[in-house]
Amino acid sequence: MKAYPLALVPLIPAVPVAAWWLVGDLTETSGDIVLDYAYQPVTFGEAGDVVLGVVAFLTALAAFGVLIHGAVTGRMHRAWWGVAVSILAIGAYLGWAERIWTAGVIGANFGVGLTFLFGVPFVVTFLLPSVWSLVVLRRARRTEAQPAGRS
Repeated sequence: MKAYPLALVPLIPAVPVAAWWLVGDLTETSGDIVLDYAYQPVTFGEAGDVVLGVVAFLTALAAFGVLIHGAVTGRMHRAWWGVAVSILAIGAYLGWAERIWTAGVIGANFGVGLTFLFGVPFVVTFLLPSVWSLVVLRRARRTEAQPAGRS
């Protein structure tokens, strides 16, 4: 029963990388004009990026499959889904933001400033399902610890 939440661990690196791969390169293509970069993109080559993205995507799918199995069989407390939602939302935001930060543009990349400006409020909001989960799981643990005959 306690092993199912361990499926959340591979989601932490897999979701941002999968989102990064799914979003793709956001560089403006424009002939001979020299592009400006807020941050130079890290790449493993075209094939390497695809392999990395596909592996991350399949890892995330497998981890979600384990979580779904735990929920369907009743072996995992449903409150763990709040943590999964937080990991998914924050990871997707980070993967998308990395593509914004490394996009080649003509002139200023205003997206970088906006992702930094809205990043903290978004991440705090995305953590709310995890906070709810921790409260629910703590209450569940307290009621489990009480002997059956006592109130």
